[in-house]
Amino acid sequence: MLLLAGAEKSGKSYEVAKFSGSDLIARTFWIEIGEGEGHHYGAVPGARYELVPHDGSFRDILDAVRWAVWQPRGEDGKPNAIALDSASILWELLGDEQATISRRRAAQRAARAKQPAPTDPADYTITTDQWNVAKRRWAMVIDALRHHDGPVILCARMDEVTLFDAAGQPTKDRTWKVQAEKKLGFEVTGTVQLRGYKRAFLTGMRSLRLNIPPDQTVPYPSFSIDKLMRDLGLHELATAPRTYIAPRPEAYIEEHDAEVASLANQKAQSRAARQEAAHGQLPDSEEVARAISAAFESGGDKRRELLTVRSRYGATTLKQVIVTTPWGSMDANSAIDSALLNLSPTTPSADERQQPTPTTQAPPPRPVPSRAPLNPAEVEEFLKEAMARPENGHQVLARLLENCGEDALQQTVVQTQWGPIDAKTAVDRMFTKLATAVQGHAADPSSPAAEATPPTSTVTDATEPAEPSPARPAAEEPTSRQPRQSASDRARANLLAETEFQAQMLGMNTLDFVAALLPDGATSIDQLQGGSRIAAHIREHRPKVLAALLSQGMKPAAEEYMKFGDRAPVNIVPFIRRVLQPS
Repeated sequence: MLLLAGAEKSGKSYEVAKFSGSDLIARTFWIEIGEGEGHHYGAVPGARYELVPHDGSFRDILDAVRWAVWQPRGEDGKPNAIALDSASILWELLGDEQATISRRRAAQRAARAKQPAPTDPADYTITTDQWNVAKRRWAMVIDALRHHDGPVILCARMDEVTLFDAAGQPTKDRTWKVQAEKKLGFEVTGTVQLRGYKRAFLTGMRSLRLNIPPDQTVPYPSFSIDKLMRDLGLHELATAPRTYIAPRPEAYIEEHDAEVASLANQKAQSRAARQEAAHGQLPDSEEVARAISAAFESGGDKRRELLTVRSRYGATTLKQVIVTTPWGSMDANSAIDSALLNLSPTTPSADERQQPTPTTQAPPPRPVPSRAPLNPAEVEEFLKEAMARPENGHQVLARLLENCGEDALQQTVVQTQWGPIDAKTAVDRMFTKLATAVQGHAADPSSPAAEATPPTSTVTDATEPAEPSPARPAAEEPTSRQPRQSASDRARANLLAETEFQAQMLGMNTLDFVAALLPDGATSIDQLQGGSRIAAHIREHRPKVLAALLSQGMKPAAEEYMKFGDRAPVNIVPFIRRVLQPS
């Protein structure tokens, strides 16, 4: 993935069109956002790109990217190329979406106060949690492009700006700044700066061939993308037809309203299913199996549709329904877990585009994890290995949890130092015991001595406040002075912060993550009630979050998170900030 950042009229789009004629690549798919000049570059000698159409909304732009990524290679095996022009306008679109939301909120507040709607941008602001939403949507595009097996060119605007000193005063020094999400430089293989026409510089290039120090910017004479690709030893690129389509940030309002209505409908269906289950009226197993199969074979967002099935019936009800699946006979809730684990890493959108459907075979699914029935002796060997190697024990347990699944472990009885118990309980106790060992304590977490001196604060001790106060988002910077909170308010804020953190680490939408806890019609986690229920939900998912941290190579964070055990730290926000915003 190459970032081509340039000043005004420095030749970024021209270089993309020129590269489309390279013999290193098959097709070139050009996704224009807010530029509208792509069709002019067809006159460039040798250019043979295709402009990918979209309606200017984020969802359609994302579908265009996914469609381009999914196209098969050329008949000669050459890779395709994708050019996104411009990444700067895409980031502006995401900011405009959140500004639209802020304006609507301000207008609604004014209407309730019987005042005129604000027109000055100073009267409404984009909050930190909204910027987090924009960043997550940006990451969806970058993640989709990462799955492409050919070259990706991200065009962006770049300006020369003045540097400020520690006191906030301008200095005589100047530097070049890319107009895009600030972490884009970390996402790409390298950056080409076009500081003027035919004035190219390379910076931050990951290459063993060019051997450019990461802290240096070096001139690159006679620049062309084709020449750079050959110097890097790569062989890819591509593009598609189009006319100018203006970005549509207001489309986010429609999308947001549809999601709120869908969530309310899902919760109503789930409540009806739970009421029927309480009276012994379980849903038909064949009907549930068909719903799971349809979601898994869907051409759209399979993960979201599988979670919708779970939300429709309710996890408690699904655990009582036995269905037959490709992974064996199991309860419907476990079947959904198995389906989620076996999703392909890149699923093409079902959007009916005008381009032909790719004919190449989809990438192979992930290996199917081991499922019930389990061999108790094998599970016991894993547990013994974890205790024999305390420094790596949490990794052994995380691997066991990921490969076998919670439901299979719950159905397997093993012999432990605590007597015969189910394997899931044994894993949870082992996590706690290893956490105690890391802190330098040799006491058994389940021993009478440990029970006689309970921690001063535990997840299960969180109280339920009479009037829940809104929780500050996990990544939000604290203000200079905060109003004094009661102990129950602080405990609730802590629980909500960890809930959002767990959802993010597990790759879930926060509302989907806590759907079973939300009251009907709720649209925000601030509407969660029942401190003990939230605490139980957090405690249940801590082993999964620990496994996610380890799978992402975040071992120090995993070790620190493991130390919490069943405790609720006095303030977990600093830990979350260190994990989500590493320095």
